[in-house]
Amino acid sequence: MSARHLLAAGVLVALTGCAIGPDYERPELPAPVEFRGVLSPQQATSFANQHWAEVFHDPELQQVIETALANNLDVKIAAARVEEFRGRARVARSYLGPNLSLGGNTTPSPGTPDDSSYSLGLTLNWEIDLFGRLRRANEVARAQLLATEDFQRGVINALVADVATTWFRLREIDEEIAIIQRTIESQSASLELVRSLKRNGVASATEEMQALSQLAATRSQLPQAELTRVQTENLLRLLLGDSPGPVARTGQPFAFTIPDDIPVGLPAQLLARRPDLRQLENELHAATANVGIAEASRFPYLSIGLTSFFGVISPELGNLLNGKDPAQDLFSIGPFVSMPIYQSGFGTGTVEVSKAQLQQSELAYRRGVLQAYRETADALVVTDKTRGIISETVIRRDAALRLLDLQKRRYKAGVVSYLEVLDAERLASSFQTFN
Repeated sequence: MSARHLLAAGVLVALTGCAIGPDYERPELPAPVEFRGVLSPQQATSFANQHWAEVFHDPELQQVIETALANNLDVKIAAARVEEFRGRARVARSYLGPNLSLGGNTTPSPGTPDDSSYSLGLTLNWEIDLFGRLRRANEVARAQLLATEDFQRGVINALVADVATTWFRLREIDEEIAIIQRTIESQSASLELVRSLKRNGVASATEEMQALSQLAATRSQLPQAELTRVQTENLLRLLLGDSPGPVARTGQPFAFTIPDDIPVGLPAQLLARRPDLRQLENELHAATANVGIAEASRFPYLSIGLTSFFGVISPELGNLLNGKDPAQDLFSIGPFVSMPIYQSGFGTGTVEVSKAQLQQSELAYRRGVLQAYRETADALVVTDKTRGIISETVIRRDAALRLLDLQKRRYKAGVVSYLEVLDAERLASSFQTFN
């Protein structure tokens, strides 16, 4: 058989060979007709399809998020992993084609006129993918690449959420510190009032100590709030890919409102929208193709190729390179075939391992889908119930502040004791972080 015929036969077998093992199909999963806790009829549109810049309208927050996306180290690590698996996919694809290599060796020849023989040779090696082992390996590599890309998207989504949450928390702490400082000023004025009344014989020393104790308790809250602010700034700087330090921000109120209606889309769309679910599905796809690799490896796989040989018997390697002693040159070319036959149970064990891994991947995918449904339902319920909590808390806050004002007026008029003023201040202070 000529070299041309050998290569043609290899191409024909490679193109017509079957790929054994299961083909990937998305598992049939029970999906709810609608999310629990949804308040309005569900439509195909979803709030999650909006870009983060459309959700967060605060220019300062938008700038912080852009900085985090550019500098966050977790995002850079995820991008590097994508490049790694893109290279792995290229390596897996390369095994589908032939491989050409150059080799050389020397053979000692003691007791002969020449001490050694030197040779150079070209080898063309091509594994014919009879049962689809290489094609399944290429399928695995592509699925792993897609899973890594989905992981990168998940890291980006989580980063945007973490930055926004930390930013809101930082602005909340700023407001909390401002309220504590205003409360300290108010209670300092109350203490001066009690001391003035005491000097006039209207208030007692007990009331003075009560006012002083309340002021000290409020002042003790300030260092803890400032400590929390520093820690929150350091966390935000870490998300921004920077060392600990202050975070620049204006004192202007940040612009963020919760829309009255949040479209959530259809449950079936959740599988295609969430990067973590797409990652689990691509990992399941890779595990399915791995079963095909293991099953194909149980069969003999055929490697064909051509070997060309050029050598010379000479005591010096330089004769091989400069063409001296042509009478002793050797040259040959011919095909070769390699086919492993027996693996002593290795193939059976590999199939068992791959099937167990496939089962684990499928169960992980099913669990991830159920977890996503639960998280969505919980978020909808939290959003709905939080609106009710906010509206009632606003009423309680306004009533507490009004009560404090009335009790201070009544105390100045001598109608109530300062203890009742303190009770009103404690009630009002419990709403100091709610604005």
